[in-house]
Amino acid sequence: QELKLQWDLSIERSDLLENVNDTTDLYHQVQKRIWPAAQRDFVYTSHKGQVGSDWVVCNVSTDTDKVPSDKYCRAKIEVVFYCKTVVEAGAAATTDDRSKVKCQIFYLAKIDPGGWIPAAAVQAVAAKEYSKFLKNIASFGQKHFIDKEVAM
Repeated sequence: QELKLQWDLSIERSDLLENVNDTTDLYHQVQKRIWPAAQRDFVYTSHKGQVGSDWVVCNVSTDTDKVPSDKYCRAKIEVVFYCKTVVEAGAAATTDDRSKVKCQIFYLAKIDPGGWIPAAAVQAVAAKEYSKFLKNIASFGQKHFIDKEVAM
Protein backbone atom coordinates (compact mmCIF):
# COMPACT_ATOMS: atom_id res chain seq x y z
CA GLN A 1 0.00 0.00 0.00
CA GLU A 2 2.87 2.34 0.78
CA LEU A 3 4.25 1.86 -2.74
CA LYS A 4 0.82 2.51 -4.28
CA LEU A 5 0.70 5.96 -2.71
CA GLN A 6 3.90 6.83 -4.60
CA TRP A 7 2.44 6.20 -8.06
CA ASP A 8 -1.34 6.61 -7.68
CA LEU A 9 -1.61 10.37 -7.32
CA SER A 10 -5.43 10.31 -7.15
CA ILE A 11 -5.32 9.04 -3.56
CA GLU A 12 -5.56 11.56 -0.73
CA ARG A 13 -5.11 8.91 1.95
CA SER A 14 -5.38 5.20 2.50
CA ASP A 15 -5.88 3.61 5.91
CA LEU A 16 -5.42 -0.04 6.82
CA LEU A 17 -8.54 -1.02 8.77
CA GLU A 18 -7.76 -4.67 9.33
CA ASN A 19 -5.13 -7.26 8.49
CA VAL A 20 -7.39 -10.23 7.73
CA ASN A 21 -4.51 -12.66 7.06
CA ASP A 22 -1.09 -12.84 5.34
CA THR A 23 -2.57 -12.10 1.91
CA THR A 24 -5.73 -10.10 2.64
CA ASP A 25 -6.31 -6.64 4.12
CA LEU A 26 -9.24 -4.27 4.54
CA TYR A 27 -8.65 -0.61 3.56
CA HIS A 28 -10.45 2.72 3.61
CA GLN A 29 -9.27 4.97 0.79
CA VAL A 30 -10.14 8.62 0.22
CA GLN A 31 -9.66 10.05 -3.27
CA LYS A 32 -8.57 13.61 -3.96
CA ARG A 33 -11.54 15.79 -4.80
CA ILE A 34 -12.08 16.53 -8.48
CA TRP A 35 -13.96 19.80 -8.71
CA PRO A 36 -16.93 20.29 -8.96
CA ALA A 37 -17.91 16.76 -7.86
CA ALA A 38 -18.15 15.64 -4.23
CA GLN A 39 -15.12 13.87 -2.80
CA ARG A 40 -15.24 10.06 -3.02
CA ASP A 41 -14.10 7.27 -0.73
CA PHE A 42 -14.36 3.50 -0.74
CA VAL A 43 -13.79 0.60 1.59
CA TYR A 44 -12.31 -2.48 -0.02
CA THR A 45 -10.83 -5.87 0.65
CA SER A 46 -7.45 -6.35 -1.03
CA HIS A 47 -6.12 -9.83 -1.73
CA LYS A 48 -2.53 -10.22 -2.94
CA GLY A 49 -1.02 -13.45 -4.16
CA GLN A 50 1.53 -15.11 -6.35
CA VAL A 51 0.66 -17.45 -9.22
CA GLY A 52 3.92 -19.11 -10.24
CA SER A 53 6.26 -16.18 -10.88
CA ASP A 54 3.35 -13.81 -11.55
CA TRP A 55 1.65 -11.51 -9.03
CA VAL A 56 -2.02 -10.69 -8.74
CA VAL A 57 -3.94 -8.17 -6.63
CA CYS A 58 -7.75 -8.15 -6.43
CA ASN A 59 -9.57 -5.27 -4.74
CA VAL A 60 -13.33 -5.47 -4.15
CA SER A 61 -15.58 -3.02 -2.34
CA THR A 62 -16.72 -4.22 1.05
CA ASP A 63 -19.56 -3.05 3.27
CA THR A 64 -18.49 -2.45 6.84
CA ASP A 65 -19.57 -0.38 9.81
CA LYS A 66 -15.92 0.39 10.64
CA VAL A 67 -16.09 3.57 8.51
CA PRO A 68 -19.19 5.80 8.43
CA SER A 69 -20.41 6.51 4.89
CA ASP A 70 -21.75 10.00 5.55
CA LYS A 71 -18.60 12.13 5.14
CA TYR A 72 -17.84 11.33 1.47
CA CYS A 73 -19.76 9.97 -1.48
CA ARG A 74 -19.09 6.20 -1.24
CA ALA A 75 -17.83 4.69 -4.51
CA LYS A 76 -17.71 0.97 -5.34
CA ILE A 77 -14.78 -0.79 -7.02
CA GLU A 78 -13.75 -4.11 -8.52
CA VAL A 79 -10.07 -4.10 -9.55
CA VAL A 80 -7.71 -6.77 -10.85
CA PHE A 81 -3.98 -6.08 -11.24
CA TYR A 82 -1.90 -8.88 -12.77
CA CYS A 83 1.86 -8.53 -13.25
CA LYS A 84 3.95 -11.01 -15.25
CA THR A 85 7.74 -10.98 -15.57
CA VAL A 86 8.84 -12.15 -19.02
CA VAL A 87 12.43 -13.04 -19.88
CA GLU A 88 13.37 -13.42 -23.55
CA ALA A 89 14.03 -17.03 -24.58
CA GLY A 90 17.60 -18.10 -23.86
CA ALA A 91 18.36 -15.04 -21.71
CA ALA A 92 19.33 -15.12 -18.05
CA ALA A 93 17.24 -13.07 -15.62
CA THR A 94 19.87 -11.04 -13.80
CA THR A 95 19.97 -7.71 -12.03
CA ASP A 96 23.05 -6.74 -14.06
CA ASP A 97 21.30 -6.92 -17.43
CA ARG A 98 17.59 -6.17 -17.53
CA SER A 99 17.53 -5.54 -21.30
CA LYS A 100 15.96 -8.97 -21.86
CA VAL A 101 13.45 -8.65 -19.00
CA LYS A 102 9.98 -7.20 -19.55
CA CYS A 103 6.99 -6.72 -17.31
CA GLN A 104 3.49 -7.23 -18.66
CA ILE A 105 0.69 -5.63 -16.68
CA PHE A 106 -3.01 -6.40 -16.97
CA TYR A 107 -5.18 -3.88 -15.13
CA LEU A 108 -8.96 -3.96 -15.07
CA ALA A 109 -11.02 -1.56 -12.99
CA LYS A 110 -14.78 -1.31 -12.68
CA ILE A 111 -15.62 1.82 -10.73
CA ASP A 112 -19.06 3.06 -9.75
CA PRO A 113 -18.41 6.63 -8.53
CA GLY A 114 -21.68 6.67 -6.57
CA GLY A 115 -23.94 9.67 -6.37
CA TRP A 116 -24.83 11.52 -9.54
CA ILE A 117 -22.29 12.71 -12.09
CA PRO A 118 -23.08 13.41 -15.76
CA ALA A 119 -21.77 10.59 -18.01
CA ALA A 120 -19.71 13.03 -20.11
CA ALA A 121 -17.90 14.28 -16.99
CA VAL A 122 -17.14 10.72 -15.84
CA GLN A 123 -15.76 9.82 -19.29
CA ALA A 124 -13.60 12.95 -19.50
CA VAL A 125 -12.12 12.49 -16.02
CA ALA A 126 -11.63 8.74 -16.58
CA ALA A 127 -9.70 9.29 -19.83
CA LYS A 128 -7.43 11.90 -18.23
CA GLU A 129 -6.85 10.07 -14.93
CA TYR A 130 -6.34 6.62 -16.52
CA SER A 131 -3.70 8.01 -18.86
CA LYS A 132 -1.91 9.66 -15.91
CA PHE A 133 -2.18 6.44 -13.91
CA LEU A 134 -0.57 4.33 -16.66
CA LYS A 135 2.31 6.78 -17.10
CA ASN A 136 2.89 6.98 -13.34
CA ILE A 137 2.92 3.24 -12.72
CA ALA A 138 5.25 2.56 -15.67
CA SER A 139 7.66 5.31 -14.61
CA PHE A 140 7.55 4.22 -10.97
CA GLY A 141 8.20 0.58 -11.86
CA GLN A 142 11.21 1.46 -14.00
CA LYS A 143 12.76 3.68 -11.33
CA HIS A 144 11.90 1.60 -8.25
CA PHE A 145 12.86 -1.86 -9.51
CA ILE A 146 15.86 -1.11 -11.75
CA ASP A 147 18.43 -2.25 -9.16
CA LYS A 148 16.31 -4.98 -7.55
CA GLU A 149 16.76 -8.69 -8.08
CA VAL A 150 14.59 -10.14 -10.83
CA ALA A 151 11.83 -12.18 -9.18
CA MET A 152 11.09 -15.40 -11.05
